[in-house]
Amino acid sequence: MRIRLFNLLLAFAAVAIVVTSCKTPTGQAQRDLEREYITKYIAKYHPTVTPKPSGLYFIETKAGSTAVADTIKAGDQVSVFYSGYLIEDNDTLGIHDGYEFDSKDFEPFSFVVGSGAVIAGWDEAMTYMKDGGEAKLVIPSKLAYSSSGSYTIPPYAPLVFYIKIYKVYRSTDEWPVIETLPKTPIIR
Repeated sequence: MRIRLFNLLLAFAAVAIVVTSCKTPTGQAQRDLEREYITKYIAKYHPTVTPKPSGLYFIETKAGSTAVADTIKAGDQVSVFYSGYLIEDNDTLGIHDGYEFDSKDFEPFSFVVGSGAVIAGWDEAMTYMKDGGEAKLVIPSKLAYSSSGSYTIPPYAPLVFYIKIYKVYRSTDEWPVIETLPKTPIIR
């Protein structure tokens, strides 16, 4: 009797796994959905913009410094304000900026360009920007989190970022030398 009950429970578990796995989109279906979302999003909001060779859509919303030498380069440290969204498509709103998964609106986020500290789409986008510039990025998953996703970002999710360059510290700038003093014992 116990063996029959165990086999019956095992059969139900197997059926439940098969049914739930049928509802989960395959990796290829997720990639197809990603392409569809990007295509619809660009057609709706930026029909004249073409992607960079990597697939990144870079839309400059405010030009930064006018000097050509002020273009951000690998090795420069940048401080930025940003907000990041998932692209969503629904019957009510259509394709749009959906869930805001991250933002730095009050305190800037700093990183060194080209060091791999951020997703590849950001590293590339920074090299198109100048001090004080603002841009909108539409980043395919291959330049973000790909098939692994991250926290609240599902696998193969295209991302939209609004970025404002707050400050650029050039790699060619001379940095101040900070001297360390020898530790002295505290005398009480």
